Amino acid sequence: MVRFVRIIPNLKLYGAPGFFMSMNQPKHEENHSLTSGKSLIWLGRWLQPTGSRAVAMSVIILALIGAVSELVYQTGGTSFAWLHLMYVPIILAAACFGIYGGIAAALVAGFALGPLMPMDVATHLPQTTFNWVIRIGFFLLVGAFSGVISNLLNGQIKRLRQTNERLVQAHEDLKNAQMMLIQTAKLESIGRLAAGLAHEVKNPLAVIQLGVDFLSRMTPPENRDAIETIQEMGDAVQRADTVIKGLLNFSRSEKLTLVAMDLNALIEDSLVLVRHEFSKNRIALEKDLAAGLPKVGLDQGKVKQVLINMFMNAVQAMGTDGSLSVKTFIEPGTPGQSVGILIEDTGSGIPVDKLDKLFEPFFTTKPVGSGTGLGLSVSKNIIEMHGGSIKIGNRTGARGVVVTIKFPVPNTN
Repeated sequence: MVRFVRIIPNLKLYGAPGFFMSMNQPKHEENHSLTSGKSLIWLGRWLQPTGSRAVAMSVIILALIGAVSELVYQTGGTSFAWLHLMYVPIILAAACFGIYGGIAAALVAGFALGPLMPMDVATHLPQTTFNWVIRIGFFLLVGAFSGVISNLLNGQIKRLRQTNERLVQAHEDLKNAQMMLIQTAKLESIGRLAAGLAHEVKNPLAVIQLGVDFLSRMTPPENRDAIETIQEMGDAVQRADTVIKGLLNFSRSEKLTLVAMDLNALIEDSLVLVRHEFSKNRIALEKDLAAGLPKVGLDQGKVKQVLINMFMNAVQAMGTDGSLSVKTFIEPGTPGQSVGILIEDTGSGIPVDKLDKLFEPFFTTKPVGSGTGLGLSVSKNIIEMHGGSIKIGNRTGARGVVVTIKFPVPNTN
């Protein structure tokens, strides 16, 4: 209880300033708090016992009742002050087991000093039925009152503990939100820089492309080596231009703008942006893009953000020498059909007990410092803004994760 009593002044009626002051307490006070906290946890396990501790505490209470009864009998009878020692096991039972424990101990103690006590004890003081009935009544009153107080205090302690846990969790969420805001600001700055650099790079690429076109016209057809070299240069310029265009589209921060487009083409554009990561980590890519997919309304930049996040998560889960499979499909349904993406990797998979928490904000299975826990939450929001769905689970019969994303096909009627 001491620990929770100390929390109340610091919280200032559960206000934030006091809480952060308590979080910044000196190191020696923190160590002292930890030591006190461990002692209180140990004490709390005995004051609210379960299992073997409950049995041991019951035996201790019964032994105390027996010891007090013997002391009363040996020292002269129930009219002496030793009788009041019986309140100790009654109050202890109420503290450990609540009102029912206090009443049970009061009954046992009352019968031990009442009907079970000889009528004439050591000093030959007679004990009438009225006396021991009144005594049992007093014991019951003390046991019930102590039990009520114990229940109230235990309930208050439980509420304080829950409040403390919520405050600690809120503090962690605030820290994670702060880190997320810092990361978002950094990514926004990087996006602006990338957009600026992309515009700067596009001009030299255009000049290089003009040079390649000029050389291709001026080179004699019989010079096959030169023609092949010029074609390779042109292809390299086109690939660089594709990457630059992808960066520009990805860096744009706009409201949701749905445009009917081919999902396969969007996947291809997204794979271009992560091709370097696949090559660096020796990731084998398997594509099975269904032909003739109907066009769906998509926001190009935001869906790319989701796909890139899924691809990068897969790369980080696989490490090196993994395999990534990307498939598209058409699924009939009610009221209409949908097109979907199936992404499978050969990573370590996701623990079963964490599958239902994947889309919670700030939850991540990555090591500390490797993620903010917001990628999947944001991805789910983006997919749902499109009227679609996303599902993540472990592969059946194999290692790895499977991600299923579906988008509804507009009804042309």
